Amino acid sequence: MTLYKHELKMNRLSFLIWLAAVLAMSAGCIFLFPMIDGSMAEMSDAFASMGAFSTAFGMDKLAITTLEGFFGTEIGTIFALGGGMYAALLGISALAKEESCHTAEFLHTLTLTRRGILNGKLCAIVSFLVMFDAVALGVFAGSAALIGESLSMKCLLAYIAAQFAAQLELAGICFALSAASKRGSMGLGLGVALVLYALDIISRIAEEADFLKYITPFSYSNATDVFVNQGSIETVPLLIGVGVTLISLLAAYIIYQKKDIAA
Repeated sequence: MTLYKHELKMNRLSFLIWLAAVLAMSAGCIFLFPMIDGSMAEMSDAFASMGAFSTAFGMDKLAITTLEGFFGTEIGTIFALGGGMYAALLGISALAKEESCHTAEFLHTLTLTRRGILNGKLCAIVSFLVMFDAVALGVFAGSAALIGESLSMKCLLAYIAAQFAAQLELAGICFALSAASKRGSMGLGLGVALVLYALDIISRIAEEADFLKYITPFSYSNATDVFVNQGSIETVPLLIGVGVTLISLLAAYIIYQKKDIAA
């Protein structure tokens, strides 16, 4: 419990910065919607007929003249990328920072087992992601209400749930990398998130690359798909993602408990 509270305290500033940055951009786009709503009708058909670009961002499925369409194609992309990168950074820095900052020797003199250290850090990661998504849910719903529009609460809840699952998967993968690494770098964490996002884009553009949707968490958490399917999340990619998360966490526990930790 002491380590858990310490992790919350040490990471609260970065949490607030990421939360403010991602939600400011997302909420800003929602408040911008009434101002550009009049010109959207003319742009909608053009966006829908832009070939691969339209397919990649779901503009061929949702009309951006509605707030739900605008949310699915624009705001959902901002939040998915921002939340995914934040989750990856939480995971990649969790364990490796103790060696890179030379605090591992002190940490392991405490009355904590390695499993206890892993539990405390993992609980902190999950707590930050829960808070991140809970605040986002309130901001999205509140911003829509303030401009006199509405978002389907069923779809919005499903989207946030899918985002939470995707963030956990990214954090889990990076948590395992952090356990294996002596100097977990921010670049590695961000690289994992961006590569997996790129794989999702490729899977949507190229039919022969459709199998990639089973590799990336951005496939089952895509806002366009969630809103088009009325809150339904594609089951197989989601289950694979849950499996990847569990395997990654198991790998992190095995690796870290056998690791020769440098002071």
